Amino acid sequence: MIRLSTRLQTAGSVVCLLAVLSPAPSRVSAQEAPAHPVISATLDETLAAARLSTSTSAANDSVALATLIDELLRTNQELKAASTRVVAATSRPDRAESLPDPSLALVYRNVGFPEFTLGDEMMTMLGVRVTQALPASGKRPQRRLVAEQDVEMAAAMVESTRRRLIQEVATAYYELAYVHEAIDIVGQTRELLLDLEETAETRYAVGDGLQQDVLKGQVEISTLLNRIVQLDQQRASLEARINRLVGRKTGAPLGRPEALDLELNDIPIAAVLPEATRSSAILAARAQRIEQQHAAVELVRTDRRPDLMLSGAYMNRGGLPGLWELNIGFTLPIRKSGNQDLEIEENLQELDARRSEHVDAIQAVELVVHDSYLRTDRAIRLTRLYRDAIVPQALLSLESMMAGYGVGKVDFPAVLDSVVTLLTYRIELAREAASYAKAVVRIEEHLGRSLGATPSESWQAPPLTTNTDVAGAVTAWAAGGER
Repeated sequence: MIRLSTRLQTAGSVVCLLAVLSPAPSRVSAQEAPAHPVISATLDETLAAARLSTSTSAANDSVALATLIDELLRTNQELKAASTRVVAATSRPDRAESLPDPSLALVYRNVGFPEFTLGDEMMTMLGVRVTQALPASGKRPQRRLVAEQDVEMAAAMVESTRRRLIQEVATAYYELAYVHEAIDIVGQTRELLLDLEETAETRYAVGDGLQQDVLKGQVEISTLLNRIVQLDQQRASLEARINRLVGRKTGAPLGRPEALDLELNDIPIAAVLPEATRSSAILAARAQRIEQQHAAVELVRTDRRPDLMLSGAYMNRGGLPGLWELNIGFTLPIRKSGNQDLEIEENLQELDARRSEHVDAIQAVELVVHDSYLRTDRAIRLTRLYRDAIVPQALLSLESMMAGYGVGKVDFPAVLDSVVTLLTYRIELAREAASYAKAVVRIEEHLGRSLGATPSESWQAPPLTTNTDVAGAVTAWAAGGER
């Protein structure tokens, strides 16, 4: 286990190098030195705009990942929509199991035409008939089971959505942390390049340097414009994405992420991979779809059974004694039998399809977890390499170049190459830190627990195993309260 902080001590070394490069007191006029103030002014404006945009993010306040995740779970509209669907589905089991509505009919039977003979003829009568259908044994419980599976499916989708949203906001957070770090590194490199350019101008003015050195320095400074513009655009896009996830306005101030300072732990892939397939919310939702389709197949089979029909009537015969009757009948599903066979076959095919989708989802989760493990392994090894070897060596090389340039033994392009090389390696070190964090978050999404990249409490959720649990816990989600 090693600990990483991308805020390197090289920043202090760069400051020392700036002091070494301080130009001689004697200065020349703008006519003597081929300076290009437009380039420096443009770079100053671009870097100032990037720093202004970052400094105006909540007045330079840092924002913690735990704060954003908590806000996401309370305000994200996609999660609220999924939770509301569970609440809406909790009433389905009772409705599915209830009896169909009875029917009421008004009956008038008349002997002769066209005269009304009520009270004169024994067979003339006026009455009411009530009919109630009683589904065959097993139909109502099976309908309830199908409805309960719908609720469980909706609850599984809530958990899957919740984990995915946490992964999205954490990934964007670490990417934004890298962008801020890169902007800082570019700013420090800019200061060094400006001093190098100034030194080259001074030497050129007194005849000790070449004009091409000055121009080369200006070119390198100008190329920083490309990095700064790209980084600033990435920063704005990432902030907008995070704001949308946590329910804020797109341009709302966000704040600067905390420094990339994580413990780099080797992931025990042999233990993590089986745990991921057991704990993945995506796979739980897929498995629930299979159970849902099982219930649907059984429901179609039970629908083949004939239903019982009960009816009762009372007949008024005018002045004659009234009559009542009770009828018992059955439905004859002779016309539906062929269609039901086709429906059963269709549902069985859908069941096979969902099983195949579940197997494919297992393979996809295993791929994501394994790929993320490989990314963490690469990030750890490259971090050690950059932190312990490449960056310190690049810094020593730059210091040596500076000393040689000071006594005229090293040419200016070699110094510039060393500066650019150090910039590249420092940015790569910050990038690998963010890559490690993002890869760990992808694994955490399927494990449902923290491996160090996110707060442990972020993954805690109430078990949604019964309809009562669903109604209680998810109502709190939909209301934006505590889970």
